[in-house]
Amino acid sequence: MATTSPVNTRAKTAAANDTNLGDRIFAIITAITAGIIVAIVIIFAVVLVTGSWTSVVHNGLNFITSIDWPDNGFDNALFGAQNYIFGTIITSAFALLIGGLASLGAAIFLSEYSPPWLRTPLSFLVELLAAVPSVVYGFWGIQFVSGFMGGPDGVERSLNKFLGWLPLFSDKVGTTRGATLEVAFNGRDILVAGLILSIMIIPTITSISRDVIRTVPDSQREGMLAMGATRWQSIRRAVLSYGKQGIIGALILGLGRALGETIAVAFLIGGASTVIPPQGTLLNRGESIASKFANNYNEISPADTNGFSAFLELGLVLFIITLIINVIAQILVSQGTKHSGKKNTGLWSNITKWLQYLVFPILVLIASPFISLPVALVVIVLWALLKGLRAYQVRVEEKGGELPKFLTYIAEPNKSYNYRKFINRLMQGLFVLALLVAIIPLAAIFILVITKGLPVVFQPDFLINDTSGRPLLGGLPTNNKGIAQAILGTGLLVGMASVIGIPLGILAGIYLSEYGKNRFGRLVRFTADVLQGVPSIIIGLFILTVVINNSLFVPGQKYNGWAGSIALAIMMLPIISRTTEEILRLVPDNMREAALALGVPKWRVILTVVLPAALSGVVTGVILGVARVAGETAPILLTARGNDSFNGLNDQTPALTLVMYNYGRRPDAASVDLSWGAAFVLMLIVLLLSFGVRYLTRNRLKASL
Repeated sequence: MATTSPVNTRAKTAAANDTNLGDRIFAIITAITAGIIVAIVIIFAVVLVTGSWTSVVHNGLNFITSIDWPDNGFDNALFGAQNYIFGTIITSAFALLIGGLASLGAAIFLSEYSPPWLRTPLSFLVELLAAVPSVVYGFWGIQFVSGFMGGPDGVERSLNKFLGWLPLFSDKVGTTRGATLEVAFNGRDILVAGLILSIMIIPTITSISRDVIRTVPDSQREGMLAMGATRWQSIRRAVLSYGKQGIIGALILGLGRALGETIAVAFLIGGASTVIPPQGTLLNRGESIASKFANNYNEISPADTNGFSAFLELGLVLFIITLIINVIAQILVSQGTKHSGKKNTGLWSNITKWLQYLVFPILVLIASPFISLPVALVVIVLWALLKGLRAYQVRVEEKGGELPKFLTYIAEPNKSYNYRKFINRLMQGLFVLALLVAIIPLAAIFILVITKGLPVVFQPDFLINDTSGRPLLGGLPTNNKGIAQAILGTGLLVGMASVIGIPLGILAGIYLSEYGKNRFGRLVRFTADVLQGVPSIIIGLFILTVVINNSLFVPGQKYNGWAGSIALAIMMLPIISRTTEEILRLVPDNMREAALALGVPKWRVILTVVLPAALSGVVTGVILGVARVAGETAPILLTARGNDSFNGLNDQTPALTLVMYNYGRRPDAASVDLSWGAAFVLMLIVLLLSFGVRYLTRNRLKASL
């Protein structure tokens, strides 16, 4: 009697199930939702390019070579964005220098030194930095960090006093008219903005770097240690060398995060006057592209054709920069976790080897406007002498000779055991310090938000009145201001965004996991990653252009909550879709195959077997998306705009983040207290969501950390 292979039976059953009409309809529905992500990115690019074309033609190269940005374009004045491009690059580069080193040190400590019982809570604390909304960072910076850094006895004065001979910390800045201005030393400048940005990018770089380091086989470490290397030598020569590509990708991804940050920078960078060109000092005020939108959002009006187009071109520049950065980072991280340690051979290897010798002097020359050209040249000469001495030592030893002992220790100090022992202990201490750099700001934020915000929350009528003093549920106005309308507005904005983004994100994730092993699936993944890396202020600008200017929901080009909800939904969509895809991929294939073998249609298998098995992970992705948009300020600043009272989603809609942004920059004590209270409520919401994610992922975290 003939028998049928179980494998063939399962294949035939699956093939038969795929022809089911319900399966086809379900596959089409999920493909359409996945296609929405692609469509959004395409429309996004088209809107920015076409909308900025008037500015491109009108301003030409003046846009990137001039610093003059007029208040409006009604008189056909030319717009120049050089100041903002410079501010974006310098704050992000400074943040990457400080935050990148701290992140890498924290990642090494968590992966290589931390005991298992301590690794999980420390990792969670670092990850909590990502949960802190940017408006809270900015408000904390202006209330605490600015006071610490600025003022007559601040850190900036000391830096200028002892290191003022470096352009980096000079107290003078030139103007286009040849005059010289004194910096204000008020703690609202490029330096402080860069410091806050460095803290904000730590969780991104640390998390990815730690994952990359964990992919390094133990044999790499053990081989080095067996040869007598110290712990630090094994990390530097084996671990970091093996995972170099992925770590560089993590650093670039952190750079992309810094480039697009809006609200925190807007709080702290000071706002540069257009008479001040790009300068070498970090102690002067400046402006980035993103903070320009936040600080001058009232100027963004479609009635001003030239001015509005100039803002769109400014957004296009930022979009292109972040797109390139994020694509490079994604490629490097992907290759770093899959193919780390794979060495190139041949001509390309030799070219790469020689190019590496040029990286350091080129970077030093780029930094010369900030450290002065003589200092840069001295550094390069000393570096070249050390490299030359090392090369000469190798040649001498190849011929059987040796250098004098003192020259040997200069060329290769690792030959000294005491030196290696000292460096090993020093690096271990620096790794601990790097972790503290990540955790101390988190503790400082929590302490200030609790001690300053909690008493405000318990003030009379704070949770039932709006910011104009009127009770939300009706009644006579009082002198007690509150945030009731902001809490309601935040709930409705996030709620409407969730109604739009959650089902679309889950369906798109289902497509990517169950049907997306094709070119279209790869395109959707790529565009989802692109969309996730787009600065939130640019998403707000996009919705302002498409929805509000075309009066799609509310007539009269009126700012409204519907537009704000759509902006938040777009931000939520790639987070939920990619998380859902990754979670569904973890469901064992035998669960699918068993149900398909019983003749169950594939769409029912997905909905009744696969999704329930991955429910906690899918919910985690949803919570991550909700937590991300709940703390957003930039996109709703350009769409919902905020209000002192709640008048429905057809009108300007208030939110907690907008209360903090608008009142947190005012000097009076009442406004500051109101912002602290809003910060406490906002942090409470975001932390509850973060702890929910932690609870749902606790088993996977124990297995992975």
